[in-house]
Amino acid sequence: MRTFAAALLLSAGFGGAARVQDAQKCAGLIGQNGVTSAKIDVASPAGRGTPALPEHCEALGKLNDRTGANGQHYSIQFRLRLPAQWNGKFFFQGGGGSNGSIGNAAGDLQGRQPQNALGLGYAVVSQDSGHENATNNDPQRSGTTTFGFDDQARLDFGYNSYEAVTKAAKALIQAYYGRPPARSYYVGCSEGGREAMMVSQRFANEFDGVLACSPGFRLPKAAFYGETWDTQVFANLAKQQGVYDRNGEPLLSKTFTDEDLDLAAQAVLGACDTLDGLEDGIIDNFPACTGAVVAPKLAAVTCKGPKRNTCLSAGQVDALKKVIGGAKNSKGELLWSDWAWDRGIGGKLGDTYNQGWRSWKLGAYDSASNSAINTSLGALAVSAIFTTPPTPLASAGAAPEAFLLGIDFNRDAERLNAALDFMKADSTDMSVFKNRGGKMVIVQGVSDPIFSIKDTINWWTDLNRANNGSAGDFVRLFAVPGMNHCAGGSATDQFDAFAALVNWVEKGQAPDSIVAKAGTATPFPGRTRPLCAWPKQARYNGSGNIEDAANFSCR
Repeated sequence: MRTFAAALLLSAGFGGAARVQDAQKCAGLIGQNGVTSAKIDVASPAGRGTPALPEHCEALGKLNDRTGANGQHYSIQFRLRLPAQWNGKFFFQGGGGSNGSIGNAAGDLQGRQPQNALGLGYAVVSQDSGHENATNNDPQRSGTTTFGFDDQARLDFGYNSYEAVTKAAKALIQAYYGRPPARSYYVGCSEGGREAMMVSQRFANEFDGVLACSPGFRLPKAAFYGETWDTQVFANLAKQQGVYDRNGEPLLSKTFTDEDLDLAAQAVLGACDTLDGLEDGIIDNFPACTGAVVAPKLAAVTCKGPKRNTCLSAGQVDALKKVIGGAKNSKGELLWSDWAWDRGIGGKLGDTYNQGWRSWKLGAYDSASNSAINTSLGALAVSAIFTTPPTPLASAGAAPEAFLLGIDFNRDAERLNAALDFMKADSTDMSVFKNRGGKMVIVQGVSDPIFSIKDTINWWTDLNRANNGSAGDFVRLFAVPGMNHCAGGSATDQFDAFAALVNWVEKGQAPDSIVAKAGTATPFPGRTRPLCAWPKQARYNGSGNIEDAANFSCR
């Protein structure tokens, strides 16, 4: 006679002796504190055999339960999925924004890939990095970045939680399968990209391969200098134009219409498209697309009289030049990084797929209040996480933008220093990772509006110098012209960088190029291009269809 437990497992879709045994083994993870310091609250069968979510054991756990600053309860929560058909490997799914969400642990491969790591047979973990947005959310202490007022929560977000969850996940994998993972990968974009770079530097022995997309490896500087500078520049333009939101603050979104940004993007394209030898709507030779090269085309679309839909005001052009030029102090010294001139500052009108630049720096044009990500997420993160001591800030109303507008780079820069340590991911000493055979692939859009591709290139150049010209032996950088943050833009933003990383780690096949495809919302749907390992760029071979990557080489 079947036991009640067996009947329950069968009803859940785990019929057959092997499935029942796997389900019992899954349930056995609950309370196994001897396996790991983590407390496993739930472990149960999941999945129905679909490619995206195959049959697996799903475990929910937590580490370091405690009560912290201001009576807030904190813990590091994670989700681990252990597939029935395991490929013997481990995949850590990076976070995003300021984290605070446990994640789905499906294993996003980045590059708009239809597959996920769980479907490929990886054991996948995701985590909230030590705080939870739903509960660690004080509207008078910067909302979802309230954790910035707790010293330990800051460290957990910066670096501590990733090592703790990695060790717990590997211990659970060992207990469940009876053997440790043969290979381990860390994959993420944005904040997850920072995490990927960080683990290769702080915890170099834990991961064999790292895929860092649009990485915020200098996130505190990008937020404190980049987002603040952009907000101040566009706010000054809004004041000139006399546009304000319901709170009386300068309304950034109304400073440029979609048509205005497209005019600017077309001016940049007109100036720089042919610098790579081919007029095709993509600026492959973006390093040559300088402000001096772009200036005549911008001048040509600057209004000679009143502002019209067919031209940009002198104030708009000046604001764009200041933003692309990067944050500067009163002496005119560059404080963090400038940006690349690229087509991605404007896109297909009315299409959110192509408006990532606008979303971060300005917000949607039809918004009646400031909706730019720079002035929402950015301001809250700067106030609570990236400056010390943290500043209590109301998470709604005028406070976020007013806070950024009140920052003085000459006066307030010292408050940034503490964050530069616990968020550090820009070391050029990667000897441990390199010597153990670790490999890293970085992919970033040239039109990324939050982390500058030029800053990433400068870091890679410094790394290459520190390794006597051999950085490409273990770290390769791929720039995507036109692409915004993690995806989107007038770009070939569909690519399988993870497969390239795995082949490098497991087969020794270093990627010289990665074929990328343009989506249906781009000006060139279906087009393919090679993404080239920096410093090489894609060049047309001189014959054949320009929509086919096979007719291009990396030079």
